[in-house]
Amino acid sequence: MRLPAPVSFRSQAFIIGAAALAVFALAALIVRDAVFTTEGRLIGDARRRCAAAALEIRKQYLDRIAYADDPLHELPPHAQDVSLKGITSTVLLAYPGIKGGLFIPAGGAVLGYSFPAEAQGGAQDAPLTDKESEAVRLLAAQAAGADGPVTYWTWWDADLIVGAAAEGGEAVVWTLHRAPAPRYPMIGANHWLLAALVFSSLLGVGGIISIWYRLHSGVVSIQRGLHRLETDFSFRLPSIRGDLGRVALDINGMAERRMALEEKLRQQDRLAALGRVVGGVAHEVRNPLNSIKLTLQLLERRLKKGLAASGEITECMEEIDRLDAIVGRLLAFGRPAMANRKPQAIAPVFDQALRMVHEPAMAKGVRLENRVPAAVNAAVADIDAPQVVQVLINLLLNAVEASPAGGAVAVSAAVEPPHLLVSIADEGGRIPDEVRPHVFDAYYTTKPEGNGLGLAVSREIAVNHGGRLEFESEDAGTVFKLTLPLERSSADAA
Repeated sequence: MRLPAPVSFRSQAFIIGAAALAVFALAALIVRDAVFTTEGRLIGDARRRCAAAALEIRKQYLDRIAYADDPLHELPPHAQDVSLKGITSTVLLAYPGIKGGLFIPAGGAVLGYSFPAEAQGGAQDAPLTDKESEAVRLLAAQAAGADGPVTYWTWWDADLIVGAAAEGGEAVVWTLHRAPAPRYPMIGANHWLLAALVFSSLLGVGGIISIWYRLHSGVVSIQRGLHRLETDFSFRLPSIRGDLGRVALDINGMAERRMALEEKLRQQDRLAALGRVVGGVAHEVRNPLNSIKLTLQLLERRLKKGLAASGEITECMEEIDRLDAIVGRLLAFGRPAMANRKPQAIAPVFDQALRMVHEPAMAKGVRLENRVPAAVNAAVADIDAPQVVQVLINLLLNAVEASPAGGAVAVSAAVEPPHLLVSIADEGGRIPDEVRPHVFDAYYTTKPEGNGLGLAVSREIAVNHGGRLEFESEDAGTVFKLTLPLERSSADAA
């Protein structure tokens, strides 16, 4: 079963931030709905009260003009105004805060205007302002020809103006309600609560952003520190505030334990390497020592019998030379020196290496094929000839041992400035996969009597020349490729 991919930290932070903004937007919508709902209720109530007052005044006006023995229109304007004011003031006493009167469209005059003192806390009638007069004319125009009362509302500065009008015969009855109130009544009544709601919402969003930033910067710091620890074990993560700081401390503790463990492993590796060296040297040295001991014992018996011969001394000298060669190889691996490095011909190097390997190849029935072109033999390279000969002998002996009887070992070379390329190919088949990573490891060998130093020393010599030693192995055989510089580099010269 395939597990779903984990959500990244950035995606999680984005989701949390989006949720916080959604909560803030929802709170804002709720507040807006509450505000406008409250405002609508206030305006609706004022419109109903103004309409009811206008209808009541129209009814009283119509009843007044219905008396034939006292026609209102025959009275002088002043008397009409006084008579109509009695009607409006009587009606408006039941509607506190509402002023009203009648508008005569024919002359554009306002009659019977009243704002009862009892309804406004004992104050005298205040004259209509210019805006109120404009609202009266607007209401009269809207009510003309209308079947019922019309209403009107608007905001003037900080005041709410609500009005109503109803046509009644030759006049239009109008009412106005003007109340000083904030633009949004709910905000005016509960501004501290709304401010606290907005502040808490903003604080929540800011807190989430702050947490996201701190977490993001902490995670980025830890990631950079882990990348640095991959190459620099001595590096330690800087201190981080919060819970991520404990994570950084734990990582630093792991790095300390890792360094201690690696130091312990290095000590164990050094001890193991020392053990391999001692074992290899002991194995190599024991055989010549045993031969020298046996030869000296035989020489002692011959001396007692007076039958001493020089052959035993020669054998001892040969075994001593073997011991010297073993120690020399060991020293060459640890500290290869190039005392004989200088520009010299290449041909003698190939000839000497092939001549030294000729007898072992003949004994096994393996052909040595020299495929080095004449142009390459005539070339000159800045090398240490004895060490290069040692490398070639090691490679040739390994190739002869790997090749079957009747097989062939081919030596080829080419000059590709600034390098000399040498290849030694055998027909011994493919090197096993488990052996390949250890081919150049010191003291690693698959031979019963090998010491595992030949290829390690050979690669060390190639590297000290500024070259390299590589191999390719297929089913048909293995090819070792030696690359050497034709000229010494400035760094090598220094």
